[in-house]
Amino acid sequence: MEKVRIGLAGAGFVSAIHTASCRENSSLMEITGVCASRAAKAQEFAQRHGIPHVFENYEEMASSPLVDVVDVCVPTHLHESVIKASLEREKHVICEKPLTGYFGEDTKENVRIGDEISKRDMLDKVLSKTRSLEEDLKRSGVKFMYAENFVYAPSVVKIKRMLHTSRSPVIELRAEESHSGSHASYSRWWRTAGGGSLLRMGSHPVGGILHLKHFEGMMREGVPIRAQYVWGETGRLTKMPSVKKEKEHYFFMEWGDVEDWSVITLTFEDGSKAVSFSNDVTLGGVRHTVEVFTSRGVLSASMTHNNSMMAYAPAEHIWGDEYIAEKLETKAGWSFPSPDEDWARGYPQEMKDFALAILQDREPVSGFTLARETAEIIYAAYLSAEEGRRIDLKDSIF
Repeated sequence: MEKVRIGLAGAGFVSAIHTASCRENSSLMEITGVCASRAAKAQEFAQRHGIPHVFENYEEMASSPLVDVVDVCVPTHLHESVIKASLEREKHVICEKPLTGYFGEDTKENVRIGDEISKRDMLDKVLSKTRSLEEDLKRSGVKFMYAENFVYAPSVVKIKRMLHTSRSPVIELRAEESHSGSHASYSRWWRTAGGGSLLRMGSHPVGGILHLKHFEGMMREGVPIRAQYVWGETGRLTKMPSVKKEKEHYFFMEWGDVEDWSVITLTFEDGSKAVSFSNDVTLGGVRHTVEVFTSRGVLSASMTHNNSMMAYAPAEHIWGDEYIAEKLETKAGWSFPSPDEDWARGYPQEMKDFALAILQDREPVSGFTLARETAEIIYAAYLSAEEGRRIDLKDSIF
């Protein structure tokens, strides 16, 4: 195999990022086909990005000899089906976050899942799904690559190098992804998103935190340090009467049965602590941050809001159509244009690692274990928020 041939499942926002990242690694990989729920959308995406084949569906794509790996960039409720179809056909899998979730498959259509279904039942269903996927993966013998870009962001990679040099115990971590709200229609309802800001965005900071503690454990003792307890809080701040009364809204307001605010506190088996923030009510662009507090130093990474470049304009029209940064509400005033936002967030780097994992027959840096633990811990956090108590992960999950 000279190049890894990728079949892209999905033709939306993340698919475009993955396509650009593949192009950055054109000596290692190429996108040979795409499919989407709407044929016209897949056709338009293929023409725009120069992709040679359009498949009718993901089953056809996963069966094609033109594809070595299926890149899962569809809405969350479709992840499991696409993954299983790919594993059955012994295709490698790249999967965007989160791995899977609970979507009310066993409920009537008019049920507001986030309001009416027990989080205990949700956690049990998710555990069953992740275990089933793990068994399918073992049987298939292919590679599973979890597209957690926090793991590959240059600033986080630098944090790992500095931790390796200092050998200092990590005593606390803080991480965040927040912004003013997704406008993707699937994100508004539990039935298609599997949850709100806690799952859809919290997967990034939780995944980054877990990865760093796994890394520390491997570095120090040869085994990952795993989370032991989780405490979760969720909220619907856009439903506050005082917010709804305002005439102008600068964050997205039309949420269905999902939360728009969340915090997770994790306690690890070595006694260290971590906090993950994720919400849809933060103005000023996307916040992607990781902070690491050790016994002998502090490390702070910001993947967005970086200050490598600054710009000022007295009016919004000055910069025209030029891209500044994701989720920025205005181009007026001071802003922080990102010279290469995808690179700062680790997207080309993760795709390179995935291609080399296949070509060199090795495990990716971000794989199935991180994907599974992230999804399971987040649903344990939903249970914690519902019951108002700390959840022992060793009793509930591990």
